[in-house]
Amino acid sequence: MPTISEDVISTVTSALPIKTLVVVLFVATFVMIVYYMSPLHLTTILTASIDEAEETYIEAHGSGLLSAAHTETLYHLQLEVSTIIEETLCNSLSWDAVLCDVLRGHLFALLRCILKVQRFEMQIKILKESRLRTERGYLPPALWLWPTFWRRPGSSPDLDET
Repeated sequence: MPTISEDVISTVTSALPIKTLVVVLFVATFVMIVYYMSPLHLTTILTASIDEAEETYIEAHGSGLLSAAHTETLYHLQLEVSTIIEETLCNSLSWDAVLCDVLRGHLFALLRCILKVQRFEMQIKILKESRLRTERGYLPPALWLWPTFWRRPGSSPDLDET
């Protein structure tokens, strides 16, 4: 990766007027926001999220952890994701359709769907972790310390203070 020395940067910034530098920074920030919030970029993130959720689902289903409700939820999420991706790809053929998509709030539908998929995946991961904990009889260290935390210093845990 090429590096630019600090001397070159300070020379360029001192030669340019401050207004030009502010405009360049503003334009660069705006372009980054447009790129990261573009429907096609969000579609890529949504596709990756649903793939990860499906892999997590398959792992948990193989261990017999999930119920029919989880299968139904995954089916509805897959249907919603495929509908949104199809609509986004059809609308990405022209700038007019992309602009209309943005103005109609399609970005928020994409973001909402991404969050739903990630929440579903997180629920499955939580189920897997809780099952591991119960299988091993493992309690988190904070619960091990619970009785000793409330004891007064110098008191014995075996003696009943009344």
